Amino acid sequence: MKNFLLTVVLLISVFAAEAQILVPKKDYVPEIRKSRYSFGICLISSATFHVSFGIMRENPDSTHEVIFLTKSAFVRQAMGYEASKANPDKVNFFEKYEIDPKILNELWKLKNDINPYSREAGWGTPSGIPSKAQFGMLRQFGISRMSDYAYGENLWKFLKTVSDAGWVAEYQSKK
Repeated sequence: MKNFLLTVVLLISVFAAEAQILVPKKDYVPEIRKSRYSFGICLISSATFHVSFGIMRENPDSTHEVIFLTKSAFVRQAMGYEASKANPDKVNFFEKYEIDPKILNELWKLKNDINPYSREAGWGTPSGIPSKAQFGMLRQFGISRMSDYAYGENLWKFLKTVSDAGWVAEYQSKK
């Protein structure tokens, strides 16, 4: 029994000598990694509108998730009228970036050459998908394919740019 205890003590001391002992710094506070939320828009049609609206959740592990919104919920939250994880300070982003919310009604034009319901002319192609050259213009906002979202600061740059007649003319010329 004495030999067994001696062997156990000896093994424990050998393993303890090889182990790393971490002593935390006195004032060290580990970083708390939280998800970040921002508004986003995708060119794929939703069940209720010509484009999809949502809140993009960027997780600490670099994955993304979308919390889908209706157009009216998107507008209310982006204007600060409704509580939102993407707008906890209730900032009116349309006012801040000098964007007319009516531009949201024009976003279908990025995809279609003709509105299938009203026959109004659009800026896109007959296939309902922007051309390669048009996607080239949308890439600066994070949109390289139909399923991509413009979100965060890129969303507001996107909406401001789409409101510019000169940009629209160039976009139309790339059908």
